[in-house]
Amino acid sequence: MNLIRLIIIGLFFGLFSCQSTNTKISENLSITHLDGLNRTVTVPKKPLKILGLSPAMTEILFSIVPENNIVGVTHTCNYPLEAVSRKKRINTYPLDIEAIIAINPDIIFSEEGITSLADIAQIEKTGIPIYVFKYRKTRDILNAMDSIFSWCPSKENAKSLLDSLHQNLENLENISGKIKIENRPSMLAITWIDPIFAYGADTWMSDKMWLAGGKNSLQEVLDKPYPTLQREAVLKLNPDIVFGGSFEKLDSTLFRIYPELKNINAYKNKKIFELNDDFASRPGPRFLEGINDLKNKK
Repeated sequence: MNLIRLIIIGLFFGLFSCQSTNTKISENLSITHLDGLNRTVTVPKKPLKILGLSPAMTEILFSIVPENNIVGVTHTCNYPLEAVSRKKRINTYPLDIEAIIAINPDIIFSEEGITSLADIAQIEKTGIPIYVFKYRKTRDILNAMDSIFSWCPSKENAKSLLDSLHQNLENLENISGKIKIENRPSMLAITWIDPIFAYGADTWMSDKMWLAGGKNSLQEVLDKPYPTLQREAVLKLNPDIVFGGSFEKLDSTLFRIYPELKNINAYKNKKIFELNDDFASRPGPRFLEGINDLKNKK
């Protein structure tokens, strides 16, 4: 009788032990975080199939994650060219939800302003988690890259790349921090000319301008990150430098439509420049090139 009781007790504890172990494993299979849109997202730990829904996110993924784990790219991705050419292309405008379901990624990463709330809702209905990053400072990009490094499988050189980017940004912040605000040229980055849209104060572009040794002409945080500017506002801002196209291009477009803007310092001193669009608009691992692009035109 005692032997039978011992066997039953042993089976009970053995079964309990297995259940406890399985619980711990399941707990370790995912991590719950708030993303840049303050959404609660359950991120699978070490996902094997990963998709980015913006060119910048694709660049980040290829810099950190092994290529075999990246299951697709968007129709506008172009870097790294050879790697993206080997991947399934996903149309994002409009979003090809069927193509996403077909490749069935374990996790999707995107960024604020690229994937609409309606498209996010569509993706959520499929059961595929989508995590959206938000960038206001250059350091936010590195925080995103650090997160992906900690959550996903990583390439052999990913850690050394991240360490190098952190060190370079810290050096840049130290140099920029020594420049007095009165010695910084005012900059205006235009995204559209009729009507005039520009990068506002609460955008990543503002931080890049600061790190490049300048300052955004738009210092006040407005209700929109890319505000519409009246010609009177541009005259009042009187930027020292304008980004948005070459002098010849803007002279025949912007300044032809608004000839009174030829009175601003940037026009009078021919400080009007075109930026590399990929560097200017993509918060990714090539952010240093984007900052240098601004600095070299200062």
